Amino acid sequence: MLAIAVRYLTGRVVATDVSSRERAEWPPHPGRLFMALVAAWGAGGRADNERRALEWLERQGPPSLAFPDHFAVAALQTFVPVNDPKIVWPPESRDRVGKAGRYFPSVIPAGDRVHFIWATVEVPADLLPPLQALCARMTYLGHSRTLVHAYLEDSPPEPRLVPTGGAAEVRVRVAAEGRLDQLEAEFLAERRPSGGAWHGYGRPASQPHPAPGGHFQGDFLVLKRLSGPRLGLGSTLKLCLSLRAALQAVSEQPVPEVLSGHRADGSPSVRPHLAIVPLADVGHQHAEGSVLGLALLVPKEVTDSERAVVTLAASRVETLHLGRTGVWRVSSASPDDDERVALRASTWTSKAKRWATVTPVVLDRFPKADGDAEAIIANALRLAGLPEPANVVASSVSMFEGAPHAREFTALESKTGSRRWHCHAVITFPVDVEGPVLCGAGRFRGYGFFRPLRSEEWT
Repeated sequence: MLAIAVRYLTGRVVATDVSSRERAEWPPHPGRLFMALVAAWGAGGRADNERRALEWLERQGPPSLAFPDHFAVAALQTFVPVNDPKIVWPPESRDRVGKAGRYFPSVIPAGDRVHFIWATVEVPADLLPPLQALCARMTYLGHSRTLVHAYLEDSPPEPRLVPTGGAAEVRVRVAAEGRLDQLEAEFLAERRPSGGAWHGYGRPASQPHPAPGGHFQGDFLVLKRLSGPRLGLGSTLKLCLSLRAALQAVSEQPVPEVLSGHRADGSPSVRPHLAIVPLADVGHQHAEGSVLGLALLVPKEVTDSERAVVTLAASRVETLHLGRTGVWRVSSASPDDDERVALRASTWTSKAKRWATVTPVVLDRFPKADGDAEAIIANALRLAGLPEPANVVASSVSMFEGAPHAREFTALESKTGSRRWHCHAVITFPVDVEGPVLCGAGRFRGYGFFRPLRSEEWT
């Protein structure tokens, strides 16, 4: 067996998907690994034994891939000086001083290693040292800011994707025979490297196909209201901010990023962190929309120690101070031991193709034309790690009885102080999606929270 492990040293992967300059590539393609090894060979003096190792490797076929889940970071356009005079940038891609617009999309993996696995391959004894040397000299994979440490792994994890000759779930770039000669010729001709060959991949036959879901498929911790003023969903923001403040007050200091949503320097976190959502009585004929409790949604990407921080803080919270509104007494509850439907995790996490909002989605920009709101919501779903929706319908009202009109929710403000636009929505996915479903600019503060919409509730 041959397995090459790549450890990411910065916690962030910058690598552009060849099909879209605004999207990051994940998992890293085997073809990208091979190009990185070729670059290491060139930087090391082009030794003959290392060349033979690369020529041998390109003949071994596509490897299987083992990799962690990831969180996609929104790519913003950055204007940079044009260093290559041979590239002619169109006017719409330049700013007023001639800088070119570039995107640097990235992802934050939940773990720090990926593995490229050739399960049935045995490395010839004379090629093992040069392969090890090439891996040791490989300093980045993708953009040069993605620093890595590569090495040969004796005990890799089980792969999540394997090469397939039939129907493929995804197609990735691989290294085929002759790829080294092609890359060398393109380098000598001062041309950018071509994409290389593509190959189909699918899940191992022994691995089940779980329903897709977003970043918040982690722990679902419930705090139910024991006493205090009866509040409706219009108080979502007040309740969620009060609970976050209570969690931070009883947590270790300084407050961990998973609770605060901010890094040590005060800047916003770029990783998924704790979200708080209202659990309200909605969706039946006599629903009043009253909030029966709150749920803490712990992202699946967090570490065990971060998960323990959230769980411990939640167990310590007993009261929520709501200003002039009063005080809530709360208690931790099992997410499925309450007879009230709203306090059961399964109400919000079961699988469904169609979902509707209980609290409105906060848009990251103001819609200016018909269809804009739907497009913005679709993009928000992608950023939340959810599949591409088949259909999105934006509305000012919820499909659920008891959920208020969008205007009855406190408007969030943008960084410039303007009021963000928000609306209810119904989304349909092409496949069953497992909840919780949460998206939009207010998703960490209780907004953009969906519930499965059963056929009897919309027909």
